[in-house]
Amino acid sequence: MRARRRGMGLLIGTGVIWGTIGIAAKLLADETTLDPAAVTWLRTLIAAPVCLALAWATMGKKILAANRPDLTLMAGLGVVLVVYQFCYLAAVERIGVSIATLVSLCVPPMIVAVVSVLFLGERLTGRALVALLGAVVGTTLLVGWGASGAGGDQEGAVAGIGFALVSAALIAAHVMVSRSLAGRQPPLRPLVIAFPVGAVVFAPVGLTGEITVDLPVQGWLLLVYLAVVPSVIAYWMLLRALRDVPASTASVVTLLEPLVAAILAWIIFSERLGPVGWLGAALLLGAIGLLSTVPAGGHASALAPDVPSPSAARR
Repeated sequence: MRARRRGMGLLIGTGVIWGTIGIAAKLLADETTLDPAAVTWLRTLIAAPVCLALAWATMGKKILAANRPDLTLMAGLGVVLVVYQFCYLAAVERIGVSIATLVSLCVPPMIVAVVSVLFLGERLTGRALVALLGAVVGTTLLVGWGASGAGGDQEGAVAGIGFALVSAALIAAHVMVSRSLAGRQPPLRPLVIAFPVGAVVFAPVGLTGEITVDLPVQGWLLLVYLAVVPSVIAYWMLLRALRDVPASTASVVTLLEPLVAAILAWIIFSERLGPVGWLGAALLLGAIGLLSTVPAGGHASALAPDVPSPSAARR
């Protein structure tokens, strides 16, 4: 039970940190001429050596001491990570932030829950199912349907929804693959492989953006923050938490991101949340609270049968 609580704490911390991404990106856009493609690539490019330095300090020459299938999965995580971020930004350009966020964040928990039950051996209890539905409804109310759409451009709207659905599917894949690696690999190893691979894969797109190193001090601080805190630290927290928490739970808890973003936007940019938004926030927090009280035995492990769960081994 202690391991599960630790995992839930790490997941909540991950959702809170990810909730700062939109605010930091908006402030960065105000301070610099960097476009989303440039920010995404530079963020990944900075995160890669930071991960390498941390991994070298903790693992030394054993950084790549993993079997070939796992190394392939970790490299795939890098591609998935950078592509889903790009697809999300492409969706935002076509259908607006709210609808893109709604699709990208609400669909993954459903995908993860279904796949986890059907293929990964997890059992979705009645309490967890209620929490899942409450979280999705709460996020829907929180994000809202009042975003500006494609401005009458039907083709652009269809493309935007398509990009958002691809982003959602890849986010779900990221959580499930990370869960499968969590019991076999230290949290830093997937990151030290994923970020360099992502930087290389995204380079052709990133280099077409408004790349510049002539940034003000505030711009560099924001860019480094995005590269180190929401990327390196938060992804490490997610991977560490997935040792003790099922993938279906993780995908719901990380829905804290839009709640934190909405609260910060209210504080920093005076964007009002409104009664419906606060109702959604309450539902979301209630769902997460409900998940935190699910007994440790309420889920079967999503790990392969021959790989014991670390939390189970400690119990």
